Amino acid sequence: MEVISTQTEEVEKLQRQLEALKEKCAFLEKVVQEVPANIYISDLQEGVVWCNRTNEETLGYSLEEIQEMGGLEYLRKIVHPEDHCVQDDSITHYQEFTGPEYGGIFRARHKDQPDYKWFMGWAKAFSKSDAGEVKELLCVDVDMSPRMNTEKQLITALQENLKQKNRLLINSLSKRELEILTMVCQGMSSKQIAGKLFLSFHTITTHRRNIQTRLGTSNVADMVALAKEAGLG
Repeated sequence: MEVISTQTEEVEKLQRQLEALKEKCAFLEKVVQEVPANIYISDLQEGVVWCNRTNEETLGYSLEEIQEMGGLEYLRKIVHPEDHCVQDDSITHYQEFTGPEYGGIFRARHKDQPDYKWFMGWAKAFSKSDAGEVKELLCVDVDMSPRMNTEKQLITALQENLKQKNRLLINSLSKRELEILTMVCQGMSSKQIAGKLFLSFHTITTHRRNIQTRLGTSNVADMVALAKEAGLG
């Protein structure tokens, strides 16, 4: 009788734990579905593979519709053509993942509405392949339109977005390239930099040319401005 009683108590304990787990899962499900932000999982190769209910309501596409058309095609449809670079930069960033999360500002619209709204988005590595490469991203986008009532607010947000993008570009440089770029920002000439680093003038000019290529700038003034905007120098 004592053994049966003990077993009954264990079963009842497990049942209570199961009920508590169900309640917790239901609570978390409600939070994810009702939070006032678009939450979705994006595969670097396939695009969006899952989204919450807020995302469906905000942009007008159900998860089934997204999966049917393809996650990448879906992103191309909702995001403003001029802002496709945000998505592309995000993919590039995580293909060369070094740790920092990625964020950006972009415009997107509901499938049944002509006007675009401004969104602030963040992404974080969610899963990795067996080789250790980032495979999926956890993304959170917040509709900023109701919070941007003035042109000044919008300009400030766009400036911050540009600053973040420039930081990512700067972080893509090698340690030597960062060292040389810092000296350029300080007003040093290639000859001065070569002397300080005990390198040839040709080596320094090659580094500077490579830096400009990687930053996408066509002249020294733009390169310095980009670097200082990102907080370097």
